[in-house]
Amino acid sequence: MNRRNQIRRIGVLCSMMVLIAGLMVLRLVDLQIVNGAAYRQEAERKILRTYEQPASRGEILDCYGRPLVSNALGFSITFDYYSWDSKLQNDVILQICAITDAAGLTHADSLPVTTTAPFAYTFASQEEAAAQDLISYFEDNEKNWRIPIEDAPEDAAEEDKYIVRTLDNTSAEELMDLLRDRYDIPASYTDEEARKVAGVRYEMRQQEFSSYNNLFTFASDVSVETVSLVEERSSELPGVTISVDDVRQYDTAYAAHVLGRVGKIYREEYEELRSQGYSLNDTLGKDGLEKAYESYLRGTDGTRAVQTNLDGDVTGIIEVEEPKPGNNVITTIDLDLQAVAEESLASTIADISQKSNGRDVEGGAVVVLDVDTAGILACASYPTYNLATYNADYNDLLDNPLKPLFNRAIAGAYPPGSTFKPVTALAALESGTITPSTKIRDEGVYTYYASSGYTPACWLWNDRRGTHGTLDVSGALKYSCNYFFYEVSRQMGIETLNSYAKQLGLGEKTGVELSGEVAGNLAGPESRAATGDTWWPGETLQAAIGQSEQQFTPIQMANYMATILNGGTRHRPHFLKQVVSDDYTQVIDECEPEVLNTMELRQSTIDAIKEGMRGVVTDDGTAASVFRNYPIAVGGKTGSAQTSSSKAKAAHGVFISFAPYDDPQIVVFAIVEHGGSGGNVAPIVRDIYDAYFGKQTDPAPVTQENTLIA
Repeated sequence: MNRRNQIRRIGVLCSMMVLIAGLMVLRLVDLQIVNGAAYRQEAERKILRTYEQPASRGEILDCYGRPLVSNALGFSITFDYYSWDSKLQNDVILQICAITDAAGLTHADSLPVTTTAPFAYTFASQEEAAAQDLISYFEDNEKNWRIPIEDAPEDAAEEDKYIVRTLDNTSAEELMDLLRDRYDIPASYTDEEARKVAGVRYEMRQQEFSSYNNLFTFASDVSVETVSLVEERSSELPGVTISVDDVRQYDTAYAAHVLGRVGKIYREEYEELRSQGYSLNDTLGKDGLEKAYESYLRGTDGTRAVQTNLDGDVTGIIEVEEPKPGNNVITTIDLDLQAVAEESLASTIADISQKSNGRDVEGGAVVVLDVDTAGILACASYPTYNLATYNADYNDLLDNPLKPLFNRAIAGAYPPGSTFKPVTALAALESGTITPSTKIRDEGVYTYYASSGYTPACWLWNDRRGTHGTLDVSGALKYSCNYFFYEVSRQMGIETLNSYAKQLGLGEKTGVELSGEVAGNLAGPESRAATGDTWWPGETLQAAIGQSEQQFTPIQMANYMATILNGGTRHRPHFLKQVVSDDYTQVIDECEPEVLNTMELRQSTIDAIKEGMRGVVTDDGTAASVFRNYPIAVGGKTGSAQTSSSKAKAAHGVFISFAPYDDPQIVVFAIVEHGGSGGNVAPIVRDIYDAYFGKQTDPAPVTQENTLIA
């Protein structure tokens, strides 16, 4: 019985196995024959590739909502890692280079080697970062990147048989040979072709082109015609794609030093930026307001998944996360004033240069400041440049001896000359050294230190052996009497003078948002001790008239005058007015002027300084010829600042001014390097006043339909 049951069980088991096998066969038939095509298509549809969806960058606008920097639709040539053929990449790169070269486009290539043979390195000391990236090629210690030591003993340690390559022991020609080998560049390629391919491959390495960073931007701002050429040859260019994205559009030719530029992230920046969510292929602000307002302007990238079949054809797009555009930044810049400041500065420099046969005049700067808030209405530096053609012009800009990339308004430290005298007047009045009615007789030659051989003279004595007679402080400012300020500075001393100068912010950075600002130098015992030298009492006389080692930036000078005029409140100069959402419906941030220091100034002190500066532009003052009969009452102070570095050249022409006289709203500071005198520079300030007070109506307030929140 038991045996019979066992046989029966075995039979059942065999039947079940036959049934299962049959079902499996039927399933295979279904998969492979009946519904094979459908299942295969379904599987192919599930090939997903994830890409970042770049967010639009916010716009930058002037104080009335007029666009300064916006976005335009552009095309980029990119390499897609997922369809990139590593075996064909050299040929593909060479072909795409030929297309972009013919179109006059620049492409991604930061290899610091000349593009034609004989090859040489192109980096300089200011490009040390580029050189450092190149060094990383040598540090991987691959065999063909080391130099064998011919006389090394056979039993020497491995590290003693080679010299590690460095920039010092590897020429650019040798580097190109090494790169040919590393990148498997065919011997049939010419030197120039090999250099093109090596440059792009080097940049791909810098950008870490990989499944993690799957899109490499080869060229940006590509024309429709070039896009068509690439599309026509797509079968010959596997992995080369066209991306549609935003490109920065400059809506004004002005304010290049202020607005700044954007660019790709450098490799050496990436480690710090990675934690902030940036990728190597991202764009960010490199300088100017683009850099200062990066956190506002930068949007949040989205993500999309692309479905493809096995042939690479797109079968669907899934928006995983929509990109969020950046916010828009409204600045304090008045585009009209900015335009006038730059144009008048350039034309005035040309006029002065023509009168002096072009012998001395170089650059210059203008700053226009709101008295009550230190909002910057205009900030000009000459010579300037064109942001729209920055990349193409870069080498010429670097080679220009007048340094057009240098922002003189915040980084140019100049002797202020007589435009410093209101500081000396304020210190003397506020310290009680003099009163507004104190009078001093100009004797021409100041003899207090005659026993030591030091006898400085007033400028009028030096010019024509004249004197200004007896003057109070307002008269001394009007006629710019050196003798008066020699005497009051000697009486109060350098410590008192510098105490007030520091409170006005001179000799320290203002804290304006732009990078590159310098502190300048406040002459005196403190700065002299830093160099290991001694300050002598007689030197205070020259410091009091803006000479000696006084060095201040135009923005410092404008801000010190604004501080005096508003009663003693020193604000941080700023460009930010308001930040609004990308659709202009919400205010994200609004600037509250930051108070850096407060001085309780006597009204009599302010009035005495204003009266003296009013005299400068009226009657027989030093700038009266420029402002005589001007319809708006203004105040001003001229200066002729001698430069110790080149006494053979003319003095800098300097002018500081405010308007209107009774209720000051704006301060203007202008300087022309080797412009001769402040009177030569005063026409720039008059042009700015014409623009500021000549507006019949302000531009319309901005709404969502008209660019800005009202």
